[in-house]
Amino acid sequence: MNNSTKIIIVGSLLGSLGIADLAKAISANQPQLPVAVIPQHHSSTQMIVNKDKREKPDAPNDADTEVNDDKVPTSLSQVSEYGESVYDMAKANDWTKATANLTSLENTAKSLRTEIKSENKTELAQLDSKIAALKGAVTAKNRISAMHDANQVTLIAANITKEFKPKVPVEVTLLDYYGRELEIWSATGNTSKLKTTASQMRRTWNAVRPSILAHGGTTQVQKFDGLVASIEAAKSSKDYARLVTPVLDEVDNLEKVFK
Repeated sequence: MNNSTKIIIVGSLLGSLGIADLAKAISANQPQLPVAVIPQHHSSTQMIVNKDKREKPDAPNDADTEVNDDKVPTSLSQVSEYGESVYDMAKANDWTKATANLTSLENTAKSLRTEIKSENKTELAQLDSKIAALKGAVTAKNRISAMHDANQVTLIAANITKEFKPKVPVEVTLLDYYGRELEIWSATGNTSKLKTTASQMRRTWNAVRPSILAHGGTTQVQKFDGLVASIEAAKSSKDYARLVTPVLDEVDNLEKVFK
């Protein structure tokens, strides 16, 4: 078929079918190629994400969900901490740091008066008296006296803390205090004081033990049971001295049960 004939035929088709029908006719005569269908993962996933954002509530803030039952005034906690720091520095014969921590303790004790009730006048007077004694011991670089007075500061702070019902029971803090008492009296060889301290530690431990178990501290209870039994069985100052570090370390673990 020559070109003239082809043009005539195409012209006839255009006239009878129209351009659109011609396109369909041509398409029908062409071989069909396979068509790849691509899943729209992004779109469907985005829909799920958007749905989750609409229906899922915002995660609560940690501060909103935590039971804030620890009402202990900041200055009261710091009094205890500075008292313990002075104890540690006096024990190490680091009088420069002991003096620095004592100054912080004095300033914090002044702030404490503005934070707690007037009903604590007796305890505050005791605190002032003990800080004054501690200052004298630090100035004189009297190691044992400074350690003893500093530890008494932590005891007074613990007694004031009771009314605020802290997260960590006061009894745990007292166990820490008694651990340091063992260290002081074993260093001086005062077996009478050591036996008294052992008895007080047993009584305090019996009081707080159920609470620790209730908070899941089974392992910690087992360890401290053994330590208290060993303290009660101690015969010499050296026996007590060997138990000081394990006791103080384990008190830290008792505190973690409640935190």
